[in-house]
Amino acid sequence: MRMRQILDPAGELVGPAPDLDDSRLVDMLRLLLTTRMADEKLLNLQRQGRMPAYYQVSGQEAHVGAALALRETDWLFTAYRELGMWLARGMSPIAAVGLWMGVADDDDLWDVNRYRVTRLNATIGTHLPHAVGFGYAERLQGRDTVAMVVFGDGATSESDFHAAMNFAGVWNTPTVFLCQNNQVAQSTTIDKQTAAATLAAKAEGYGFEGVRVDGMDPLAMYQTTHEAVERAAAGEGPTLIEMLTYRFAPHSTYDGTPVYRTSDEEARWREQDPITRLRAFLVSKGLWEAGQEDDMRAGISAELEAYVAELEARPAVPRDYSPRQLFARAPASLAEQLHREQQDVGETAAVLEPDEAWSPGPEPSPGGETRRLDMTEALKLTLHSAFERDPSLVMLGEDVGVEGGVFRITEGMLAQFGADRVIDTPLCETGIMGTAVGMAMAGLRPVAEIEFAGFVYPAFDQLIGHVARIRWRYRGHLTAPVVARLPVGTNLDNHEFHTDSPESFFTHAPGLVVVYPSNPYDAKGLMESALASEDPVVFLEPISLYRGLKQDVPVEPYRIPFGRARVLRDGTDVTVVSWGPPARQALAAAETLATEGVSAEVIDLRTLYPWDRETVLDSVDRTGRLVVAHEAQTSSGFGAEVLAAVSEHGLYSLEAPPVRVAHMDVFWGPTQLERHSMITADRIAAGIRRALAN
Repeated sequence: MRMRQILDPAGELVGPAPDLDDSRLVDMLRLLLTTRMADEKLLNLQRQGRMPAYYQVSGQEAHVGAALALRETDWLFTAYRELGMWLARGMSPIAAVGLWMGVADDDDLWDVNRYRVTRLNATIGTHLPHAVGFGYAERLQGRDTVAMVVFGDGATSESDFHAAMNFAGVWNTPTVFLCQNNQVAQSTTIDKQTAAATLAAKAEGYGFEGVRVDGMDPLAMYQTTHEAVERAAAGEGPTLIEMLTYRFAPHSTYDGTPVYRTSDEEARWREQDPITRLRAFLVSKGLWEAGQEDDMRAGISAELEAYVAELEARPAVPRDYSPRQLFARAPASLAEQLHREQQDVGETAAVLEPDEAWSPGPEPSPGGETRRLDMTEALKLTLHSAFERDPSLVMLGEDVGVEGGVFRITEGMLAQFGADRVIDTPLCETGIMGTAVGMAMAGLRPVAEIEFAGFVYPAFDQLIGHVARIRWRYRGHLTAPVVARLPVGTNLDNHEFHTDSPESFFTHAPGLVVVYPSNPYDAKGLMESALASEDPVVFLEPISLYRGLKQDVPVEPYRIPFGRARVLRDGTDVTVVSWGPPARQALAAAETLATEGVSAEVIDLRTLYPWDRETVLDSVDRTGRLVVAHEAQTSSGFGAEVLAAVSEHGLYSLEAPPVRVAHMDVFWGPTQLERHSMITADRIAAGIRRALAN
């Protein structure tokens, strides 16, 4: 593949010059110089111990040209080695200094909506699907936006790269993929990353254009990106730009002297320095004099010192920073943890204002028409109604459109709401969840279906690393109110992964609401709450309860508040806590034991985060005994959290050791083994008897 070039290393034109007037050419050189000088200053600050690790940009400053080709309305999704691009988007160097010093984000630093530049992405390549989803959402909402995502050559080995490229090609999104190929990922050289002749050639397999550019040529970078942006904005689809470049510095300040390249190699690349190249071109045009740089260097150095002094003088990030930013409103348990920490270290307790605290509302009292529905019908009714009311809702996943989902929950939605809002995606969980993140960042409310909860693991990084973190990362200026629908549990007699019960993974992850209903009425009310939630929700839908169990369910919308349990049966001898299918089995066990004179109180948590600790503690205080039942493995299952909370806050209420009825610490069994994974009424009854025997 021919490499595109406009300026040769001597600064001579070898191709048509871009349509840039003299002032913009001079501005481009100033940005390149500012980037190089700021880069050197930041390195010195790290060497002085005034900031943690820093990732140098030196040698890659030609990416300034790509950023200058973006329009004001466009968005830039960056990784971490894009200092020049940040500055080219109008950001003050203080924002970059603050980022690398670890100063908490603030409006006077990294204003994401003003600059339309996302913050550092530490997990390599995982931001690529976000740009695709963002561009899709902007187009759906009628906005003229191109999303450019920047990444290194190492990221092309990540599954997220494939997911993003494939989704962008299938959806024809307004996306520009810019790969800064500096030919080494930390210390892994490009020949160990790919067998392809060029990285740009990879685009052909995804159905769109790939272009290879001299990444040391700022003018070629500008012109190539300008053309890619024009194509994307015109609806002609994405482009992959391979920026062949070279970083003069090590991977980072902790990398030491590179042992993976020679001094001769570095010397050859330094002869192609983008600053030397553009400077020579402007000098030949009479637009620049070498002496101008002395004053410029002194000014930038003084400016950076002032920024550092200002940032170092700021108060330390307070302990309550993260609890205030994680959710739209902080759950009571999180506020309690904050106050306990502050008390332990002698800090004054932070006061959360009423609008910052999460307080479960009252149980709804819906009236009007009811229908006899199973859970499938209740969820279907909820989704159709919500999509009619809220045009920002979109459904995406494998088979959700034409087929209506494996369990027919989304049946009829494609015909009613169209293919732009009910999206049959490629078969890729990473892409489904990753593009949902970008859609949410652009203002949509994506409902992402994973066909079975056991298939969610490939998307785990997107859920934990991004869905859960976006609000915290951007202090609420960008959010990700994604609803992840996960059919879960046993009773299919199916093969492995189809019956997994992974709820504990998500309750351990900060930033997620975790919902697990046990009946059609609750499923409808909790789904209504999830679809309107400002926070992301993992909604576990029990497969065994999709059909069969029917209830009178109100037709009109109603919302069951997160964090409020439901007492399914009053009792005086023992408290049984459960959720999902085991809650129904616990109720059956309690009714059987009632014939033996045992009075068991059955509590359905309904939501696992936040969960209703008070209702459980009140019950245990009255009964003196506790049994927890769930389908997940015993060790570190959410039942352990319930037992820990009761031990911590209600130990003296217990008259006997608590009992867990759960799956063994083995994988959920396929086909004939599945029956051993099920938590039956008989097993729960046996657990109750153990609790009463002590």
